Amino acid sequence: MLSPKFAEELKKTILDNMTFDPSHYGGRWGQINDHGTSHLSIIDHEQNAISMTTTVNSYFGAQMLSSSTGIILNNEMDDFSIPGKVSTGSPPAPANFIRPGKRPLSSMTPTIVLKDEKLKAVVGASGGAMIIPGTAEVFLNHFARGMDPLSSVLAPRFYHQLYPNVVSYENWTTVIGDHFELPAQIRKSLQKKGHVLEPLAGGSICQFIVIEALKKNGGSQEFVAVSDPRKGGFPAGF
Repeated sequence: MLSPKFAEELKKTILDNMTFDPSHYGGRWGQINDHGTSHLSIIDHEQNAISMTTTVNSYFGAQMLSSSTGIILNNEMDDFSIPGKVSTGSPPAPANFIRPGKRPLSSMTPTIVLKDEKLKAVVGASGGAMIIPGTAEVFLNHFARGMDPLSSVLAPRFYHQLYPNVVSYENWTTVIGDHFELPAQIRKSLQKKGHVLEPLAGGSICQFIVIEALKKNGGSQEFVAVSDPRKGGFPAGF
C-alpha cells in the first residue's frame, strides 16, 4: 500500500471519464465487513500524536464479558477469510486464511500526517470496510481541496468496495437531525461515467485534528479538532 511503483500501476487503470468492470482493476477476492469499531485522535501540548482505532469486530464482539475485568471479548477471528465462504459475490482471499501467528485482515486506518518531519494532522475513522475511503476523503478534502477541517469532515461521502460494483453515497438524517446527502450534480456525474448508485443511511465516522499556523500571531499555531457529528461527537481540549 505504501509502494509508489504499485500506486503508479493502479493509476494506469483509472480513467476520469468512465468506469469499468471490477476485473479491470484487478479485484479477485471478497472483502471482510466488520462492526464494533471506535477511533480516537489525540495531540498534546508538546505535539505528541496518537491515532488509535480499536475494534471488538462485531456488535458486542464475541458477546462474552470477562468476569474479572469487565471487558467485552472481541470476535476478531471472524476477520479471517474462510475457504468456501463467499460473502460479497467474490471468493475469499487465500492470503487471509487462518494460520498460526497471523493477524486477520483489517480496514483500520489510523493516520498521522507529517510534512518536513513536522506534525500536521491526525485522522482516522470507524465504519468497517468504509474506514479507508472515509479517512482518505477527509484527508483529501483538507490537504488537496483546501477545505477547512470542519467542512472536510462534514462533506458527504461516497464509497465503492469494488464488489458489489456499486457506489454507495450518503443520504440520511442522523438521530440529532443533521442531514448528509451527496449533491445531485456529483451523483449525475458519477452515473454519466457508468457507475451504479445506491443511497446509504450511514457510513464512516471520522475524527480529525489539524495543526494550523496563525500568520497574524507571530507564526504561532493552533489545534483545530473535529469529532464527526454523524454520531453526535464533539472534541475535547484540556
